[in-house]
Amino acid sequence: MKVTSVHPIIVSDNAEKLMAFYANLGFTTKHASTTTMEGPVYIIANGDVELEIMQTPENSPNPMPAGLYGLRINVDDVEAAVEAFKQNGGTILAGPFGNEWTKLYVAKDADGVNVTIMQHIRK
Repeated sequence: MKVTSVHPIIVSDNAEKLMAFYANLGFTTKHASTTTMEGPVYIIANGDVELEIMQTPENSPNPMPAGLYGLRINVDDVEAAVEAFKQNGGTILAGPFGNEWTKLYVAKDADGVNVTIMQHIRK
């Protein structure tokens, strides 16, 4: 298993305002989608540096507070990464989730940090 990239995930009550803030620092929108929680998610980038901004979903049964949520680790083999997490003290909370482009798991590392483990699937 190879880690291909890592970036922070930020939850925001006003994703558009936060994206405007980061635009002033040279970030541009690379990708936008909607999560299974019905909230928009934006990947913004400044060169090779990426941030994920997730809008707090309205009427969510499990609302997330605004702020730094955790990390997303992109890997070339998500199942191997999940096994490595389990074998080294991490906890898999949910998954797999995904669509035709991605497969992911939600986890906590050995210190309890929120981590999304994702593999990009090319179809």
